[in-house]
Amino acid sequence: MRSSFSCSVKPEILKNVGKAITTIPENFTPHKAVKRIYEQRAQMIETGEDIDWGFAEALAFATLVVEGNHVRLSGQDVERGTFSHRHAVVHDQTTGEKYCPLDHIVMNQDEEMFTVSN
Repeated sequence: MRSSFSCSVKPEILKNVGKAITTIPENFTPHKAVKRIYEQRAQMIETGEDIDWGFAEALAFATLVVEGNHVRLSGQDVERGTFSHRHAVVHDQTTGEKYCPLDHIVMNQDEEMFTVSN
């Protein structure tokens, strides 16, 4: 049986969520390698080119949240991801504080919409 189901997201939605999930607060000090990854991802969303699978995964999670779906990840090292591809939770190198960009996609977002726990 052939399915007529189609998964697609408008490019402007991808750009908006992409910008949201590549933004780290100015007063936050991520590890320099993680900061570079976020800067590269911001460039990817600007150009629409060279989107890697870790960023594609984040975009998929973000669009699910925008559509009103709760996304939950649990397991060993899911905050960072296998081989450091995910970086769903960023740690401040000065204060130890955590920041999850996927909790800040839309204004007044319920932080329970995206849950990640190691």
